[in-house]
Amino acid sequence: MVVASGSANGQSVAWQDGKPLDLTRGLTASLAVPDSHKPLPEEYIWTRLAAGEKAPSKDNIAPHYFRKDFDLAAVPRQATLYIAGPRSAKIWLNGALLADFTSDLNSPLGMHVFAVSVASALHPGANNLAIEAVRGKGVMSFPNTEAVRQLTAGLVLVAKIVPAPEGVPASDLLHTDGSWKSSTVANAGWNQPDAGIEGWQPVQSLGGIESNIEFLQWNADAGLYAWPGYEGTSSFLAHMPVPVARVLASYRGDGALVGLDSLPKGGELHLTTPTSQWSEDHAPSMLLDFGRELTGRVVVESDSAAPIVVSVQTGESEPETMKSPLLGVIQLQIPPEGSGHTPKSAFRYARIRILSGGNDVRIRSIHVDHIYYPVQYQGSFQSSDPLLNRIWETGAYTAHLCMQDDIWDAPKRDRGRWMGDLDVSGRVIEDVFGDSMLIEDTLDRLLGPADAPMGHVDGIPGYSTFWFTGAANLYRHTGDRDFLRRTHDRMLQLLQVIDSEFDDHNLFANKGRKWLFVDWSAGLSGDSSETRRATTLQALQGYREAVYLLTEEGDQTNARKYQTKADAIEASSRKLLLNSATDTFGPRWQTNATAVLSGAATPEQYDSIWRNVLSQVGHPAPEGMMYPPITPYYGDFVLRAMAQMNRREDALQWIRSYWGGMMKEGATSLWESYDPSWPKKDFHASLEGDDQTGYYLSLAHGWSAGPTSWLSEEVLGVQPTAAGFRHVTIRPDLLDLQWIEGSVPTPTGVIKVAAHQTESGCTYDITLPAQVEAAVSLPHSPAANTSVQLDGKPVKTTLSDGRDLLNLFGPATFHIVD
Repeated sequence: MVVASGSANGQSVAWQDGKPLDLTRGLTASLAVPDSHKPLPEEYIWTRLAAGEKAPSKDNIAPHYFRKDFDLAAVPRQATLYIAGPRSAKIWLNGALLADFTSDLNSPLGMHVFAVSVASALHPGANNLAIEAVRGKGVMSFPNTEAVRQLTAGLVLVAKIVPAPEGVPASDLLHTDGSWKSSTVANAGWNQPDAGIEGWQPVQSLGGIESNIEFLQWNADAGLYAWPGYEGTSSFLAHMPVPVARVLASYRGDGALVGLDSLPKGGELHLTTPTSQWSEDHAPSMLLDFGRELTGRVVVESDSAAPIVVSVQTGESEPETMKSPLLGVIQLQIPPEGSGHTPKSAFRYARIRILSGGNDVRIRSIHVDHIYYPVQYQGSFQSSDPLLNRIWETGAYTAHLCMQDDIWDAPKRDRGRWMGDLDVSGRVIEDVFGDSMLIEDTLDRLLGPADAPMGHVDGIPGYSTFWFTGAANLYRHTGDRDFLRRTHDRMLQLLQVIDSEFDDHNLFANKGRKWLFVDWSAGLSGDSSETRRATTLQALQGYREAVYLLTEEGDQTNARKYQTKADAIEASSRKLLLNSATDTFGPRWQTNATAVLSGAATPEQYDSIWRNVLSQVGHPAPEGMMYPPITPYYGDFVLRAMAQMNRREDALQWIRSYWGGMMKEGATSLWESYDPSWPKKDFHASLEGDDQTGYYLSLAHGWSAGPTSWLSEEVLGVQPTAAGFRHVTIRPDLLDLQWIEGSVPTPTGVIKVAAHQTESGCTYDITLPAQVEAAVSLPHSPAANTSVQLDGKPVKTTLSDGRDLLNLFGPATFHIVD
C-alpha cells in the first residue's frame, strides 16, 4: 500500500468545501513506505479443459467436482471455510454435508463469498474436502486474455479454511491451488474420504487471486469484499482516508444515535437500544455525502465488544444510492473491534444501516478508503473565465479517477480497458500528469498476449484503429522508442486484422461481422451503413498514424505498404462516401468530424461541412426537428474537428453550454452521457447510453474529459509535433478571454504559456525546457505600425494563414509583445 503524505500546493479550483476538487492534488507519495499487504496465496482453480477444448457456453451449468486431502496436526477451537466463484455449491467435509449454498442471481455481484463454520467437522490427522460446484453467474466484460475471459465467465473456484471465526483474517489451514483434483463426472460416493477417484485430473490454476492485474478488472472481483484479507488493488496505488463531508439524513429507529455531528471530524458513532434485536425496517440508518466523486470503498471500523452487521449502499447520486445502487446492498459482518469494507467502486454517497450489534453499538469510524494513482499535476490551465477553469479541473480529476489498475473507462463501471475511452482520457493524462506508465501498460494489454491470436481491440474494429491514434499521441509526448519495439510485431498483426475487413473498393465492409460502435446515437451503434462509413474514416486516421509509428520505429517497408493503403482509402472515401450534393460526408456530426480529423475532408470542404452539419452542434434544433444525441465522448472528436476547421470560438461556446451544463447541475466529475435538454429532476435516471437509461450510467467517465486536453492544446495551444516534444507548436488563442495561463509537461520539463489582452495588443510569456524547439504562432496585427517584439526587441516573423510565426529554442523564458 502506498501512503500519501505532504500538503496541497499548486493552482487548482477551490471546490464548495474550500478544498481542491482532487483531494490528492499536491500530495507526495512516499514509495519508501513498505507495502504491508502480501498477496493472498489462495488460487482461482477450475476443471482443466482438454487440449483444444473451448470453455463451455454460459448456458452450460452442469456441476463440476473438486476434492482435496489434507492433514492437521491439531483441530483449532474455531475454523471457517470460505468459498467464492460458483453460483451454487455443496460442501462435504470428511464425508458429512456441511453446507448447500445458492447465490442470488438477481444480485448485481457476479461473485459471492460463502462462509461456514467447520471446526466441529475437522479431525486431527487426515481430512478430506469435497465440493460440487456450478459455474458462477459471471459479469459483462470484453477482455482479450483467456484467464480473464474465464474469470468473468464464472469458471473459477477459490476456497480456504482459516482457524478463526467468520470475518477474522488468519493464516489458512488449506487453500485452493494446483494440487487439487477435479472432474466433470462423479460416481456415487465420490464425496467420501475413501472414494476411488480414478480418472480425476489435477485442476487448472489461474494463479493467486491477487497475483494478476487482469483479475482486478471489470468488477469481476467486486464480490470478494467479504473475503478475509483480500485487498484487490495493485501495489502501485495509494490510499487516502476521506471523512464524511455531510450527514444528509438519519433515522434512529428504536434507539438513540449519538455522534452523527462528529462524523465529518472523524468522530465516533454510538447507538444504544432497549433491545438487542430489531427488524430491518427499524434499523438505525444514515445517508452520508463525501463531498465529491471518489474511487475506493466505504470502511466501517467497530469499537464494539460484539459483532456488528451493517448494510451499505453506495451511489454516484443520491437517487442511485437509495433506489438502485450498481453493486446492490452490501452486508458487512464486522467482528468485535474489527472493520469491514465495501467493494472498490466509485461513488459520492453512502446509505448505512445498522442491522444488529446488541444494545451498545460503538462505531469508531466511517470513512472512505480513497484509492488513487499517485501522480503529480504538472499541467495546468487558468483563464479569465471561472467556468472554463472548473471544466478543465473537473476533466483532469475525472481522468485521475480512472487511473486505477490500468486506465479504465470508469471506476464504477465497466472498470475495464476500452480503447475509445483511452483515446480521449489518454490525451488528458499526458497533458495534465505527463505520466506514461499506465497508458503504455493499458495499450500493451489491449493488444493481448504476444502468443495469442490477434483479434480486434475490445472486439470493435473502430477501437482497433484508435489503438494507433492513441499510441501515436503517446509517442509524440514521450518519445519512447522501446514501446514501439515491444509492440511492433503485434502492431503488424493488428493491421492485418483491420486489413481483412476492407472490400475491393477500399471501404470498410465488416467482413468479420463484428460489433460496430461509433457513438451511443441512433444509427451509430451496430452494423449499419453509417457505422461502416465512420469506421472507414476512423481506419484512415489509424493507418496514417500507423505509418508514422512504423517510420519512427525504422520499418520503412511496412510504412510504405500502409501509406499506399491509406492513400487508397482516402481516395475511395472522397469518391464513394462524400455526398456531392452537400459536399459533406452525410448528415451526422460524428462522421463529418472523423472525416475532418482523418484528412478525408479537404480544407476546401470545411465550409460546406460547417454550414450543413457541424454548425448545428450546440444549437437547438428547428421547431419540429430533433438532432440525434451525441455523447461527451464523441464530443471530443467534434471539438478537435472544429479547431482544425478554425472554429475554435464556436467550440469554446459549446464547451461552456454542454460540459458547463454538467457543472451547473452539480457535477464533481464528468458524466458518461449528457444532453442539456434532458430532464433535471432525478437527472441520473434520465441519462442515456448503452441503449438504455438510468443509474447504471457512470458519473465519472474518462471519455468525457476531452475539454481538458482541448483547452491545453487549442487555447494554450501546446501540441507536440515530434517524438518526445523535440518539436512543438505553440498557438495561444485568447478567443473571447482576457487572459490565459497554464502549463503542459514534457520529458525534459514543463512548457509554460501565458497570454494577456492589453489596450495596445497582447503580451505572451513562454517558458521552454531543454531540448524543445517551438514553432510559435501568434495572431497577426494588420496595423502597419505594429510588430512582434521578443524580449523588447523587434523580431522578424513569417506570415502564414493570418498569423505571425517564429521559432524559439529552450531552455529559456521569452516575453513577447504582439
